[in-house]
Amino acid sequence: MDRIIRKLLVFLLPVIMITSMPFAAFAEDDDFDAFLRDEWKEMMESEYTTMHFAVKDPEKLGLKIPEVSFGEIGYEELAKDVKETQESLDKLHKFDYDKLNSTQQHDYIVFETYAENSIGMYSHPDLIEMFRPDVGTLYHLDNFFNEFSIYKKQDIEDYLTLAADMPRYIDEMIEFTRQQAEKGYFMEDFSLDDELEDIDEFVKKGEECPIIVRFDKSVDKFEGLTDGERADYKARIRKIVLEQVMPAHTKAAEFLETLRGSRSVKGSMYEYPDGKEYYKWLVRSEGSTDESPEEMFKYMNKVSDDLIAYYRDLMATAGDGEEGSIEKADDLKGMLERLRGNLEGFPEGPDIEYEVSEIDAGVAETTLAYYVPAPIDDINQNIIRTNSRSIDPNDTVTVYYTLAHEGFPGHMYQFTWYYNTGCNPIRHELGVSGYEEGWANYVEKIMLDRSGLDYVSAETQACEEYLDYFLITASDLAVNGMGYDLDKLQKWFTEKGFGDLDAQGIYEYVLSMPGAYLPYGYGGAKFWGLREKTQSALGEDFDLEDFHLQILTNGPRPFQLVEEDLKNYVEAKGHKWPSTFTLFASERTEEMPPAPAASGGFFSIYGYTLAIAAVVILTIILFIWLMKRERARSES
Repeated sequence: MDRIIRKLLVFLLPVIMITSMPFAAFAEDDDFDAFLRDEWKEMMESEYTTMHFAVKDPEKLGLKIPEVSFGEIGYEELAKDVKETQESLDKLHKFDYDKLNSTQQHDYIVFETYAENSIGMYSHPDLIEMFRPDVGTLYHLDNFFNEFSIYKKQDIEDYLTLAADMPRYIDEMIEFTRQQAEKGYFMEDFSLDDELEDIDEFVKKGEECPIIVRFDKSVDKFEGLTDGERADYKARIRKIVLEQVMPAHTKAAEFLETLRGSRSVKGSMYEYPDGKEYYKWLVRSEGSTDESPEEMFKYMNKVSDDLIAYYRDLMATAGDGEEGSIEKADDLKGMLERLRGNLEGFPEGPDIEYEVSEIDAGVAETTLAYYVPAPIDDINQNIIRTNSRSIDPNDTVTVYYTLAHEGFPGHMYQFTWYYNTGCNPIRHELGVSGYEEGWANYVEKIMLDRSGLDYVSAETQACEEYLDYFLITASDLAVNGMGYDLDKLQKWFTEKGFGDLDAQGIYEYVLSMPGAYLPYGYGGAKFWGLREKTQSALGEDFDLEDFHLQILTNGPRPFQLVEEDLKNYVEAKGHKWPSTFTLFASERTEEMPPAPAASGGFFSIYGYTLAIAAVVILTIILFIWLMKRERARSES
């Protein structure tokens, strides 16, 4: 999800912080549902970190608490994970898909896709990185403690145990990276510089280290401790971090410096012998799609063309009239409540509780906000963290669409809506990034149109943000999936009318963070494309709430399932599912002039020089800003 780490540790089963559902729904299911519940139980009991973030009271649910550690990493561990996942996949395939009901068929495909993606990526261990900035395992390890919930006194001890386990875990990361580097697999020197800088900043924080800061706050808040116990706990975490964790980071930095220049390829992962194959699995996972990188690139080209044509027409309608504005709320919760009260066109969800609080100082200075879903057995423990150091409270536009993304009708609404329906618990653990981030990006534009801004301002804001996502997503696919070098990427930008864009900056970004933008850019574009197809097919029969109901029912899932569901929905109403669409065609107003036919390239340039210049400038500015913000958006 946006602004939250979805996969806390690369080598552990993905720790997806999940949302609650009524446990009464778990009783008396058939063999297939029982199989999936058994898989969920095994997942919970196999890794402490997975269980802790997924369940509030495991004993009450009859779960056995595993050893408190970060587990093991390395080639053997990955091979074991692949073997065990394949065994689960083989069990799944023993069920007759055609004999399952519709809900079970959706569960089947989601589980199958998740397992296949895991096997596909973990079968290429040399490309799974421990120390890459913002997306590597060390980054997630350092941030693991940010949202570690302390429900009972034992959790305090577990927190200390995990902190003390970090040096051992980092040693295993070092050994694994050494073996990778011997084969020529290592990050670019500019990425190494960023990683070393991040490690240095972490070590320099000393007692202001987030691991200590977060622990102190949790201990102070926890009831039932004596002053002496609190003092003892705080002394223990300082000793562990300062005498063990920090030296382990320094050791890692010294080791990484010895590997400078050891990368055996000059370009992207595409250049590695197994890079193309690994990237196909990566985009399948992050994009929630069966499309190839080439097909996805073609799609992003198409929606970018449509977006620019729509943006151009917006500029042509802009007049001298008074612009609207977003009314500032008394506080962030007030803004969220305003969003919750403006959900026309969205199916009613559960009446959930949630908390809005500030991100701990020193944790993630460039983070805008993130959503922390509830554990499976407490639907009301939803948290949205915001960062006043990154969001100006007076910038109501950014505050508004950020909270729409994280809260209503974004992540918090979507998660609680689906997981409150009584779905199989395994679905809480099977991340579908493209769907999840795509939904949150899709609804931002809808809510901007309801914000109080005038039509052109609201649409322009959405278009400018989408433009960044679309261009960088396409660049990622071109560089990592199709082998574009810098010159070829620059030529592509020039052909699109963006010759002045910082191609080198984007090239280095997608080189260092492959797949990072796919859930947002491709996911958001895919939802809008499906909406256009549905709306153009149904015409006056189109109902927004009913459309959203089709998307939300059966939860996060690959886009081929979403499209199949919508196609069946359209055909059941007596209409034909279209083969093509034009992005935002249904958003055009009578006041907007029709887009003239393109004379070739990205869009027709005659008469629109100023529009092109404006887009280029805005894109460059937004790209720089988004690069800073994206430090909090990397997932895995």
